[in-house]
Amino acid sequence: MRIDKNTPQGRALRSAAVLITILVFVIFSSASGFAENNSARTLFANNKAGILQIRIIDITSGSKSAIGSGFVVNDSGLVATNYHVVQMAASKPEQYRIEYLSASGAAGSLNLVDVDVINDLALVQVSSQLSNQSKSQIAAVLPLAAAEPAIGVPVYALGNPLDLGLTVVPGTYNGINQTSYHPRVHFTGSLNSGMSGGPTLNQAGEVVGINVSTAGNQVSFLVPVTALQHLIAEYQLRGQSLDNMALRIGQQLLADQEKKFAQMLSLDWPTIALGEATVVNELSPFFRCWGGSNSSSEKAQLLSADRTCRSEDNIYLNEKFSSGVIEHQFFWLEAGKLNPLQFYTYYKRLFGDFAAGNKAREKDVGDYQCDTEFVAVNRLETQPQRKTKAVFCARAYKDYPQLYDVVFLQGTVDDARAAFISHFTLAGVSRDNAKAYARKFMGVAQWQ
Repeated sequence: MRIDKNTPQGRALRSAAVLITILVFVIFSSASGFAENNSARTLFANNKAGILQIRIIDITSGSKSAIGSGFVVNDSGLVATNYHVVQMAASKPEQYRIEYLSASGAAGSLNLVDVDVINDLALVQVSSQLSNQSKSQIAAVLPLAAAEPAIGVPVYALGNPLDLGLTVVPGTYNGINQTSYHPRVHFTGSLNSGMSGGPTLNQAGEVVGINVSTAGNQVSFLVPVTALQHLIAEYQLRGQSLDNMALRIGQQLLADQEKKFAQMLSLDWPTIALGEATVVNELSPFFRCWGGSNSSSEKAQLLSADRTCRSEDNIYLNEKFSSGVIEHQFFWLEAGKLNPLQFYTYYKRLFGDFAAGNKAREKDVGDYQCDTEFVAVNRLETQPQRKTKAVFCARAYKDYPQLYDVVFLQGTVDDARAAFISHFTLAGVSRDNAKAYARKFMGVAQWQ
């Protein structure tokens, strides 16, 4: 029998169907939430003994100077964490020591045995003087996943946020972030200060990533577990801790920049127009560009258009020193309402304002040594050569020989009504790679 949906009986049946649909949704949503909460509770209970608070202790005061998280990766007491968690003790062992505190209250000393500064990882070893009772209190070894999870599956970050005690943060595994040169997992969840170095687990209790950073608003990042597996394998093959941590870090930085610049220099660099000039476009997914102009402003005294491109990830060396960045900047200027003297004054001030695109202190780097020359740029046969001023500056890394920060700047000097400026920063690069990069950059970024 067919019931007319507009009759009272039909409307009642339709309302009942809607109610049933809502009830089914609520039941399944509640079941899903219960399952997720149950998984989080189970993972917490099964793994809390192997997750530690890492403490950096000022030796003189005996007080905490920094905290993070870590987790046990083998039954000999080897613990994984982030390099940035233990960096102060790595660089100033005479001032700081590393300690741990377990969920059960066990505490003890940790020795730094290896680092992977590129992936912000460190291995620390529980002191050999640890008692058998204390060893049993942190004996929960966390297994490392053999394969990357599927995108979209639930995962659980554990750590010690804000010194509040061990916490579980549920989220979603979103795969490797394609805009980062050094692989990072995009984790939809809220990592907080103090969770750095802790594990993120799949539902089987396997480590799929190491908590490393957050961009806020449920956007966080993990170091892929494969990077940790490689570091552990290198350490076990060597069979002993490092005597010279700065040498190890320097070797890692040199190898990383060599690989990166070999890749960058082998590319056919894409271009885009900026005013009458040609500039470098986005070189790869990890190189992001932004731009703007004042072309719509009726009050502007001159026309200014700019474009800035920057690599998405830095290498942390200390709180005030980062490396690995590549930055491009381009400016197209037209005098507009300014007379030639006013335009030159503005242009000269802008040209003098450029600086390195990464953080560093005098204790980390030397002074800039600069070379300046005037360069003639080839144009069409019917046009005279374009004249430019080029400045190439380099400052040496004090702790890592053969590495430099480089700032390059080039600007036209042969037109009273228009100008083009190009600039790049390379942080942590060899001299040979910096010079090769400058030659290629000058050949692409031009005002013909």
